Amino acid sequence: MPNTAPSPLHEAEVLSPEQIALVREHLEEVLASKTLAGSKRTQEFLRLVVTHALDGEKDSLRERMIGAELFRRPVGYDTGNDSVVRVRASETRKRLARYYGAEAKDGKPPVRIELLSGSYMPRFHFEPARSEQSSIKEIAQRTEPAETRRPVSPPFRLGRVALLASVAVAIIAISGWIAFKKWHNVSLASKGIHSIAVLPFDNLSGAPAQDYFADGLTEELINDLGQVSTLRIISFTSSMSFKGTQKKLPEIAKELAVDGVVEGGILRDGNQVRISVQLIDARTDRPVWASTYVQDISRVFAWQGEVVQEIAEEISTKVTPQEQARLDRTHPVDPQAQDLYLHGLLLRNRSDCQRALDYFRQAIGISPDYARAHSALASCYGLMGESGQMPYEQAFTLQKTEALKAIGLNDSLSEAHAELANTAMTLDRDWPAAAAEFRQALNLNPSSATNHEKYAFYLVRTGHPQEAIAEIEQSVDLDPVSASTFHAEGFIYYFAHQYDQALSVTRTVQGLDIGLPDWNFLLGAIYAAKNMYPESIHAFLESRTGPYTLGHLGNVYARDGQIVAAKKIIPLLEENVQKNGVGRYEIALVYAGLGEKDQAFRWLEDALQAHDVGLVYLQVDPCLDPLRSDPRFPRLLQQTGIK
Repeated sequence: MPNTAPSPLHEAEVLSPEQIALVREHLEEVLASKTLAGSKRTQEFLRLVVTHALDGEKDSLRERMIGAELFRRPVGYDTGNDSVVRVRASETRKRLARYYGAEAKDGKPPVRIELLSGSYMPRFHFEPARSEQSSIKEIAQRTEPAETRRPVSPPFRLGRVALLASVAVAIIAISGWIAFKKWHNVSLASKGIHSIAVLPFDNLSGAPAQDYFADGLTEELINDLGQVSTLRIISFTSSMSFKGTQKKLPEIAKELAVDGVVEGGILRDGNQVRISVQLIDARTDRPVWASTYVQDISRVFAWQGEVVQEIAEEISTKVTPQEQARLDRTHPVDPQAQDLYLHGLLLRNRSDCQRALDYFRQAIGISPDYARAHSALASCYGLMGESGQMPYEQAFTLQKTEALKAIGLNDSLSEAHAELANTAMTLDRDWPAAAAEFRQALNLNPSSATNHEKYAFYLVRTGHPQEAIAEIEQSVDLDPVSASTFHAEGFIYYFAHQYDQALSVTRTVQGLDIGLPDWNFLLGAIYAAKNMYPESIHAFLESRTGPYTLGHLGNVYARDGQIVAAKKIIPLLEENVQKNGVGRYEIALVYAGLGEKDQAFRWLEDALQAHDVGLVYLQVDPCLDPLRSDPRFPRLLQQTGIK
């Protein structure tokens, strides 16, 4: 009976040319799958290790070499303190297991790629083709002329066996290639679009004053598509970076790692809106679906649910009953309130929350049951509280009030649950409640890069650095060309005490628009943690002036022995506390740098009473490391609710 057991695992250096070809083509199938398409960095990691293995470059598959090549680490970096390669390898193993356990089950591929635990050298498991089940003896009998089937001398027999073995190997390789091509074609035919970027809709009115309307509807469509858990939707921030671009669609799709692109145009005429939209398969650069909608402006949000459902049907992706019910929950909105809301979104996205507040308040004044406006208003209060533009307790109380109103009107708004999670940390100090709200927010919109980012900060603040890194990586995958997302990633590594990794993130943003995030502040914090005081002081002096910067600058001055300079900063911060209540935590940072522990704890206690947002970093802030051995520190930590 022929042996049909799978062939053993093979390392790349012993593969035949035919097997290498099989692996290369199968790798493209895996990378294009739904499971891998959701993570650009995992795709890059898998491609790198498989390619190096197939090319026989085993030395390139060491942790430091991978870190240097893929993650821009300096050669010889400390892998003990920087786990970026191990985290990505672990994520790759999980995604490969999901792929072979689910996506590949209907059409069994002829090769399986495995990345064994503790190794970066991939191994390959080949499945035999059907024709291989015929025995080599049968193949030999079919290929040998009848008159030669007679006893032969031993030397001749050995030559014949070698010849027949070569023929058998060739037949097995050819039949395996044919089997792979058949599986490949079936897989391509059944494979749908799993990742989508919605490019900024064109304003067809010709009036630049209407750009806010087209951009606002683009953002709302992205949010609605993000509710479908089987799709990966690129964030609004990354999509907007291609507004007015001359790049071709396949180039954009490659940059964003998506296989589908939605584009369209909006023409507003009085109270009527005409919207044309199409879905393009980025792999072929051909449209696969298109439609035109004419809506009364009061029901313009209703078309978004229709678009999501029609796209899902076209690409045969699953929309759960719960997702369907949420998409169906649309209500007419007063046109004037909607205009005010969309204007507010534009300003909020430009970090002008003070002006955005006025628009959202006016929208709510016209339509008190406008849930999206309440949610957006909550986000503005939260941003203003975190940035010190408004006294903490006042800002977070208003943030909570508006978030609860939004959820009461529409509990399917992902952003509202994320805002409520923030207040659970900053105002209520109820960290389990915050975790529950963050998980609900991500359940409602798995493609929200912002919510993944916020949850990453929650995780790192509560002492779960590896989970935080994995979460921020998801945010980067969903928002791959946004400087602000890389900025957040740098801070996650900083608070995870992985300073070389944090520093390397700042180098990955070359070519991006880095005007919005304050990179100098991040650089100053990283340099301080690495005891590079002159570089840290220079970066902080180049940073934007504010309590956060002053507090960290004073801390570094003190640690660098510039005591007079450090103490000069304390009155400036005290003045800010009197003015708007912001700066208590930062004064504690300066005293921690000076080694005056009693004063540091006094101001931390004061910050606790004032709901100072800085305290959410109490467990992980490197500036407070000199205080951790003091018995007062764990008691204070317990009072914040983090422990």
